[in-house]
Amino acid sequence: MSKTVIVVDDSKLSRMHVRGIILRNKPDWTVIEAANSVELYGKLDESDIHIAIIDFNMPGDNGLEAAARLLQAKPDIRVAIITANAQDSVVSGIRALGAAFMPKPLEEEQMARFLTAASLPRRPSSSDGAGGGIG
Repeated sequence: MSKTVIVVDDSKLSRMHVRGIILRNKPDWTVIEAANSVELYGKLDESDIHIAIIDFNMPGDNGLEAAARLLQAKPDIRVAIITANAQDSVVSGIRALGAAFMPKPLEEEQMARFLTAASLPRRPSSSDGAGGGIG
């Protein structure tokens, strides 16, 4: 089943790199881009977005803030946050949102695993919030 992915990064080169990885692994999927969180929020009503891949370090809302707002608006979207900042507080914040952490430099194999997992139906979650991850 075809999915729509939004790639959010203030670097055009990074967006192109992520787009290439997605389309090499899921050629029938649609990829849209946003340069920052404002563009992300604006595109939510324009497209039926299934998956968001968001850079952590951006002007305005950082990746965690953008993902939190995104998940409040559309809780079924699968989210990955990409960052070179692997501090415990950042990684734990990403995981607390139920998002996937993807370290930079981005590895295609890791992205491919995320895309495959994100395309599967969600497993029912327990009421206590245990389980975690993307699915």
